[in-house]
Amino acid sequence: MKAISQKITLSLNKAFEIRKDELPHFYNSWHFHNEIELTLILKSKGRRFIGDHIDQFSAGDLVLIGPNLPHLWQNDAPYYENTSGHHVSAIIIHFDPEIWGSRFLTLEGIKAIDDLLKKAKYGIRIDGPARTEIGAKIEKLTHVQGFEKLMLFFEVLNDIATNTEHQILATSGFVKSFNKGNDERLDKVYEYVMEHLTEKIDLDEAAKLLNLSKSAFCRFFKKKTRKTFSQFVKEARIGYACKLLQNNDLSTSQICYECGFDSFTYFSRSFKTITGKTPTLYRNQYNFNSD
Repeated sequence: MKAISQKITLSLNKAFEIRKDELPHFYNSWHFHNEIELTLILKSKGRRFIGDHIDQFSAGDLVLIGPNLPHLWQNDAPYYENTSGHHVSAIIIHFDPEIWGSRFLTLEGIKAIDDLLKKAKYGIRIDGPARTEIGAKIEKLTHVQGFEKLMLFFEVLNDIATNTEHQILATSGFVKSFNKGNDERLDKVYEYVMEHLTEKIDLDEAAKLLNLSKSAFCRFFKKKTRKTFSQFVKEARIGYACKLLQNNDLSTSQICYECGFDSFTYFSRSFKTITGKTPTLYRNQYNFNSD
């Protein structure tokens, strides 16, 4: 999954661009762009990749993505079958705060939005009851015009900024290591990990991708990402486990092995270290919030 640089054209006389997509499925390409993106899923489901974070998405999913952060919405398999009858409906907003002027975000009353946009470099999932209200305002944005549209847009950003229920997605190590013109060697490693997430991931194989010895590869990866290769793999697998825990069809022990762990004790300990919750608590809280 080599990240593709995507060019977004913004109008010079608009604070943001908004569109509503109605498609058979999302484009299956991991990409990034200079602009900040706010995506509301109206109808669709599958897996969402934001940097090194993997999670399940469905209707109501609302995510803010900072500049040059790779992302991908990957639909479930039936969406790619011509006769499935499935389709995607989503609203996507792109904007670049620089066109608002250098002093705008320093104005009184805008600090919360400024802080939000700084955090967006990691990707933010908006949660809680406010998500429904914010989603309704985003849908309204597709119908209004002029000054009302501009004010409603900043109201949406302020609502997100003041909503305390949210989740930071990508890890700081990934964000620090990735930028425009990113080292293609890291792309190869990320692609190998994501494609073999549920299987055994071999350090030797990862090192061979870059024609490095194991020790040289470990030094290279730690220097680039500020984390060990094993830590990156573990975090990616826990991200996938979070997705699976939202599905009650699998037990936590089944999920442990489905995510590539070979010890349930180690899986549980790793899950709590990374998420701050046990797998069971995570599942129970997700189900409670989804009701």
